[in-house]
Amino acid sequence: MNKKILAALILNIFVVIATTAIVISYFFHSNNPLVLSGFDSFKFFTTDSNVFAAITSLVMIPFEIGILRGKRSKLPRAAVILKYVGMTAVMLTFITVIVLLMPYYGAPLMYQGTGMYMHLAGPLAALITFLFLENDYRIKIPESFLALVPSLLYGAVYLVEVVIIGEQNGGWMDFYTFNRGGLWYITMPVILVATYVIATVTRLIHNKLTKD
Repeated sequence: MNKKILAALILNIFVVIATTAIVISYFFHSNNPLVLSGFDSFKFFTTDSNVFAAITSLVMIPFEIGILRGKRSKLPRAAVILKYVGMTAVMLTFITVIVLLMPYYGAPLMYQGTGMYMHLAGPLAALITFLFLENDYRIKIPESFLALVPSLLYGAVYLVEVVIIGEQNGGWMDFYTFNRGGLWYITMPVILVATYVIATVTRLIHNKLTKD
């Protein structure tokens, strides 16, 4: 039996179930003061990135079952690349919490309730499966730029809501503090650079552990 694929399957099922349960819970109650209820929870990149990562895990599940049943020999390349993009997104959440949000809000608030999964366990599960368990293909340099897409899309929306519209005009509050001191034009490029650094470091580690 392919023990790596079995471990990946277990982690992917865990990610899908945990993320689904947590997002559903937001429509009933939230035990974290930083999480809004219902569809408003999708204002946060934390929610969006974890949901996207869960979707990439869901995509992997039938292919990994196929490998374990002897119906397939490898994962589809497109699925591995998609998993790479999702992993990068949730690892950006992981790093942003540690570097920007924890010093501002404090560690207890960041990891209480659902934050323990969304800010820590979920990202680490995505990282572990991509780096060590789903090693069928090396990620090419041009493909690494795909990892910027979630950050670019979210950043554009955040810029419009926080900076252009503004909270006083019905936009979002600056809950990620990216515009603290009016320095969004510095913070946002830094976030994109950080995203690509995450994508590059994880790509290199993944490729080193990949035989293909």
